[in-house]
Amino acid sequence: MPSLDLAGWVSPKEEATGRPAAVHNRAMTLDDKMVAAYRRDGFLMLPPGTLPDGVLDDIRNAVPRVMDQEGPHRILERDGTTVRSVYGPHQTDPVLSKVVRLPVLVEAAKQLIGDDVYVHQSKINVKASFTGDQWEWHQDYINWLRADAIQRPDLVNVAVFLDEVNEFNGPLTFIPGSHRNGLLAGTDSDGMPVGYEDAPSWVSTLTANEKFQLDHAVIESEARRGGLVSAKGPAGSVLMFHANVLHASGPNLSPFRRAVLLLVYNGVGNAPLEVANPRPAFLAEREIAAL
Repeated sequence: MPSLDLAGWVSPKEEATGRPAAVHNRAMTLDDKMVAAYRRDGFLMLPPGTLPDGVLDDIRNAVPRVMDQEGPHRILERDGTTVRSVYGPHQTDPVLSKVVRLPVLVEAAKQLIGDDVYVHQSKINVKASFTGDQWEWHQDYINWLRADAIQRPDLVNVAVFLDEVNEFNGPLTFIPGSHRNGLLAGTDSDGMPVGYEDAPSWVSTLTANEKFQLDHAVIESEARRGGLVSAKGPAGSVLMFHANVLHASGPNLSPFRRAVLLLVYNGVGNAPLEVANPRPAFLAEREIAAL
């Protein structure tokens, strides 16, 4: 694995040639308005140019090799052939192992959480052209509480847009402020979703049909109060959102791929407790070390 230069981004090409690399990255401090917007809405789009030069290209170059690695960490769409998500890529890919340690991301997460952080989960979500399926309305924290025994919803999702995200290819849609109401009312669905009947039980939390189904009346009430906002932007955009903010995304209707790298930062003081049947490490990190 390449050595880590946490003061700046060193591309794989620069590392391979041994040439000195320019320092591209410094930790970014969120200003008071940005922090207030995150606290109020539950999400925040970071300014353009947040990622160091070269990072987006290096992540995009890593996507094909990550998606080609077969195993339980790779989740397919209901058609059984199209890749939907690949979990834990920062644990196996040298480029993504460096990305999660970028000061610009780590320091922003530490600022919002108020603690040193580690990566609880990472994934690449791909909505393939025409076939990329929906993600139903949900809150992320319910799964981390019930499956991983994380006691507080003090986790921050960081989404890096690997392609342009627009109104046609299934953008993330949020209900602003819904995170401030805690876990919302809903019910656990029984059994496995159609197309995943033979999969391990934990797969039910990763498919188009959410295991924990939020009541439609609750979603409507939240939307009437807070409205709906879709997060759109060019490739390279960086979006941060709270573990309890209510969100969903529609299918990809376009002829173009929509891929997103998602990193879940958690505070080291909010680490998972022991559970009887822990999920695989690619879904729930249990070796806690501050970045």
